[in-house]
Amino acid sequence: IAAEPDNVEVVKNFTGKTRRSVERIENLIKTLLNIARLDTQNVMFKKMKYPVSEIISRSLEQLLTRAEIENKEIIVDVPENTELLCDIDWLSQAITNLVKNALDYTNEGGKIEIVCEQSPVMTRITVKDNGKGIYPDDIHNIFKRFYRSKHSVDTQGAGLGLPLAKSIMEGQGGVITVESVCGRGTKFTVSFLTKL
Repeated sequence: IAAEPDNVEVVKNFTGKTRRSVERIENLIKTLLNIARLDTQNVMFKKMKYPVSEIISRSLEQLLTRAEIENKEIIVDVPENTELLCDIDWLSQAITNLVKNALDYTNEGGKIEIVCEQSPVMTRITVKDNGKGIYPDDIHNIFKRFYRSKHSVDTQGAGLGLPLAKSIMEGQGGVITVESVCGRGTKFTVSFLTKL
């Protein structure tokens, strides 16, 4: 940039690259700090009842534009008046990580579905995609920190999004599970007891 002050296109190009790199570094630092806080049990979850639609809306705030640019469809199916007792900031972060993961591993034209189901006993939110799926030799390792599959060398990431989502869920008394078929897609399910 310093060498080309009069070349607007070069300055624009490198400014954009710099901004994206800084954003990735910021996200990595935030994730590491959040994991450290959860590890030391230095987080006081502020649980209140929130509409699940609001939780999902917050989770998607930063991802809808990306999905549109990448020509990927996000479908949300949340029954009206469905509520969940949780810390909305933390849970939104966990779901954001799951949706981001789905976007990372779904091809152009793909579909990500977010569905909520509630029974008298359990509230479940699933994030399902029709992407690449997870290889059987990776499925038991995806929640390990810094784990990167040898099959995902073309996808950026530090291997922290899924471990953070798991820590957030467990910290609030929830559970996260995964099902996947290689080449056909992946489904993550977060589950909470409806009445605590």
